[in-house]
Amino acid sequence: MKKLLTLTAALLLALAYAQPVKIGILSPLTGGAAGTGQAQKAGFELALEEINAAGGVLGEPLEIIIEDTQATPAVALAAFEKLMTEDEVEFIGGGFSSGVTLALVESFRTFQPLVTWIGGAVSGVGIDGFDGIEELLGNEPWFFHIHPWDYQNTAAANAFIASTGVETVGLLHEDSAFGGPGAATSEAVIESQGIDVTLREAFKSTLFGGAGDFRATISKAAATNPDMLYWIGYDSDVLPMTSQVRELNFTPQYIFGTPPGWPTDFAAAPEAECVAGLIGFLPNLPTAEAQAFTEAYTAMHGSEPDNYMAALAYAQLWAYADAINTAGTTEQDAVIAALENGSFRSPMGEWSFGSSEITSRQGFDESMWLVFQYQDGKREIVYPPEKATAPLRSCR
Repeated sequence: MKKLLTLTAALLLALAYAQPVKIGILSPLTGGAAGTGQAQKAGFELALEEINAAGGVLGEPLEIIIEDTQATPAVALAAFEKLMTEDEVEFIGGGFSSGVTLALVESFRTFQPLVTWIGGAVSGVGIDGFDGIEELLGNEPWFFHIHPWDYQNTAAANAFIASTGVETVGLLHEDSAFGGPGAATSEAVIESQGIDVTLREAFKSTLFGGAGDFRATISKAAATNPDMLYWIGYDSDVLPMTSQVRELNFTPQYIFGTPPGWPTDFAAAPEAECVAGLIGFLPNLPTAEAQAFTEAYTAMHGSEPDNYMAALAYAQLWAYADAINTAGTTEQDAVIAALENGSFRSPMGEWSFGSSEITSRQGFDESMWLVFQYQDGKREIVYPPEKATAPLRSCR
């Protein structure tokens, strides 16, 4: 009888470990940031297919549950709590919008799942009296941040700005936790390089209820006659911002924007010509990893990836799968150790978690970023020089 009970206990334990691993994903599938959310979803789907074709996680097919945040704090909170209480997931992925992420901080601390996060880049580094996501979550052992922090984004953007030889920059930014701190840091760094910031002006993003009429803000920038217009906003701001710049006959030498994503098919629009942007991945990145990802993505989805969040989502899910398989268990401490010590695949090349200004669990840094420019209906990489597919053009 004792032997039978022992065998039964062992069988139950084996069955428990044989349950599929579930990862909860938070992503803005609808609303003003739907382009980015759908790109994340596409990246997750490709990674999931590849992971399960390679044997899954702990011998079972990996499962993901994607919840729509609409890039709205209240919706994101409800979606996260559903994943915790109804779906009972142990791992959280996805992520978008600093405002949404800040709204999730206390709920993250309450439930303390293992979180890897590809959005929410705001940090208080370099900004007196402000605590961003890095300050609030960076030292939590269960929180891993994949996307570069905003000061790393700023470092990449300002290296490009300096490379152009401009003497003056007009800086426009959306007024939430994403654009405000980023613009403050950018202004300081740009001026430290001997470049004059002729104007720093805020606007209300269409993602957060703005009407999309930026004419007054653009006119203020145009009146200062800067060599470069540099704007920080969201995906849904791209079309009104660029079309109104043209409408007002504002022609700086360079137009440079840093939204998280760019609208699909924007390259074909007349107002796209010569506009430059910061991006983490492009299909024409001249590396074997980029080519393999682009081919697999196109085979699955019928088009090339047009938003770098697809590449980050792909990298995130593969990191989870590899870490859990390396740990041989879903036990949180073991998976944390595997994430801290592992190296992972991505369309941008091999990567791992390391140190940033505050956290020791930071993924990509400023070296991930590319600057592209719309030229003749295509996005050409123009910076850094070693990855460039075309020289930068002037808008004049």
